[in-house]
Amino acid sequence: MLVFIACGLLQVRAEAQEPDSLEDEFALLEEALAADEVKSASKHRQSIFWSPSAISVYTREEILASGAPTIVDFLRRVPGLDIYELKPSYPLLGARALTEFSNNLVLVLVDGREEVVELSGMALMNALCIDYREIQRIEVIRGPGSALYGANAFAAIINITTVSDKTANRGEVYLSAGDSFHRLSAIASGRFEPGAGELAFGASAGLIRRISPSDRNYQILNVTHRAHAYLRYRKGTDMELSLHAGVMGGDGLFYTVMIGDLQLDEGLNYFVMGQAKFSLGEVVGLKTQIYFSEYDAVFKPRIGFRTYGIWVADAPNFPFHSPTVDGQVQLDIRMADSLMVITGGNLRYVYLHAENYDPQDLSDFRGAGFVQANWAMTDTLQATGGVRLDLSTEIEPAVSHREALVYRPWPNHAFRLSYGLAFRKPSLYESQVHIPISDYNPAFPEVVGLFLEQIGNEDLTNEKIHSFEAGWQGTLLQERLRLSLNLFFNIYRDAITFEVDVPLRMGLPDIANSTITYKNTAGSIYALGGEAEAGWRPADNWHLWCNLGFREVREEGSHRREEPRFKANLGGRFDPGRGLHADLALHYVSAYEMSQASPDNLLDNPVYHSLGDSLLLVARLGYRLPLGGQRSLDAGLTARTPLGLPFCEFPGEPIPASLRPYKNSVFGGEYLVRIVTFYLGGSF
Repeated sequence: MLVFIACGLLQVRAEAQEPDSLEDEFALLEEALAADEVKSASKHRQSIFWSPSAISVYTREEILASGAPTIVDFLRRVPGLDIYELKPSYPLLGARALTEFSNNLVLVLVDGREEVVELSGMALMNALCIDYREIQRIEVIRGPGSALYGANAFAAIINITTVSDKTANRGEVYLSAGDSFHRLSAIASGRFEPGAGELAFGASAGLIRRISPSDRNYQILNVTHRAHAYLRYRKGTDMELSLHAGVMGGDGLFYTVMIGDLQLDEGLNYFVMGQAKFSLGEVVGLKTQIYFSEYDAVFKPRIGFRTYGIWVADAPNFPFHSPTVDGQVQLDIRMADSLMVITGGNLRYVYLHAENYDPQDLSDFRGAGFVQANWAMTDTLQATGGVRLDLSTEIEPAVSHREALVYRPWPNHAFRLSYGLAFRKPSLYESQVHIPISDYNPAFPEVVGLFLEQIGNEDLTNEKIHSFEAGWQGTLLQERLRLSLNLFFNIYRDAITFEVDVPLRMGLPDIANSTITYKNTAGSIYALGGEAEAGWRPADNWHLWCNLGFREVREEGSHRREEPRFKANLGGRFDPGRGLHADLALHYVSAYEMSQASPDNLLDNPVYHSLGDSLLLVARLGYRLPLGGQRSLDAGLTARTPLGLPFCEFPGEPIPASLRPYKNSVFGGEYLVRIVTFYLGGSF
């Protein structure tokens, strides 16, 4: 906190600071209003106090003020959200429970488009087509949301918006550089007013280069190039048409629980999306969206399959090509002043071609329909209810629903009770993909049949979660103090896990009678906990915040060791608009354990590793020099550093020299080490 005290002493006129222009004054007003409105919780704009879900909102100012090197590091401050950096290209995200191995329990939306690699069912957060600095807003729903969004809206929803409601004519160039992390980005936006409408545009391009500390001597680079552009036409409030396109390419390190570390080469992700919004009179609104996206990459396993110290087989390289076409429609109907009905549906076609999988070609056709009603029973009581049906040609049908009751006895206080049923569908990798083995130990020919028959379990069913929640949020001290408390009780059923069992027979691995497959667990897992948070603005230029997430997760009557009981975040921001400014965040995670097989015995039973009780600092200290109008120059330092020794958030151990050409390579989890960068940015 010494940084913030110093900032206060150096800014004598901090509390009396006037905005540089009328445009800056409107920007401050919009930021204050934006924090009290949300769209993700009900798929329409509403006060955050009427939200039927636990939700956190982060504005552009908060995102850019932080010293977080990536969007994932910024999300560490979300209460109750799990962030585990497994590899630089592959962070794990989850919430409240079951965050391990597969990054497929959180639904990520970017401007309404679902970010998902259909092969694995997950979002690659560090491989998005958008630049971190063009994000205008992030809304994070904690808890299930399948009743509105379908599959994989299981533990949380991260909704990212890159287009501002009011686009300004401006540009920005940003450069940061350090020992192992480099970023370069350029962003431009503008608008015209042809006739009675408004035409707005935006474009960005960026590069991130990162060296993995787990492979520093081998110089494994995680390089990402990206570009994104949009064009939007508005005519009053009656019509809005927009077109988005983006591309990302790069290389990096990846991880799967079955094969272990993989080198990702020739990664490519691109999309094109069209959206349209119409007001059909005063009571009906129509929204449509269609997009095409594609993922291409080559995964190269770094070690082979070994058990009891004996080499069994090597996995082949995995080049894959996966395009997706998705169309959505939504109808908002104002039935009465007190009743809003939202209904819609979507169709999606997924295709996967992989040369070294069996079968080489897979496809899945999905359809869904939903309806939700928001009923203002009185001025202080609102009920929300919705149901959704998801159908698939490959996976069992799923019915999701949600019911919530919000009581708002005073304008700035709200109490909420809710129940939701959500699901996570098995990914193509878990349920349909089989691996042909051609390079194997002649002593174990059975391994060919083992991987063809057991990997890719067609009998898998959807994971399910029953979630009961209660919450309160309110503001005090003339709205300068914001408080909230959310409690949950979750029941998880049919959780998908990866099971390996290789018995011994006459001193050798009995491959013929081994098990290596994904399966649904038979019992239930229970999670009880909550999140408490507070935010205080003692002056217009200051924002102090803290939150605490706590949980007790039990499986078969005992505490589930993979779950940290506590996660705490604390921080503050001082930003007068000009001169010295700073942002600081501390992230604490209590002790937990995670299992991982040894790199020289990948098919053996995994061993648990002690993790957690860690403290991470993310900070920024800079100076902003206004140059007149919208022009400014910004420079300073950012840091993400462990307080203490470097630590892993996911198990990692050195790869034996006999299994690698790499020096000082680590199998599994990434070490979190100090990342300090100098940045220089200019806006005009």
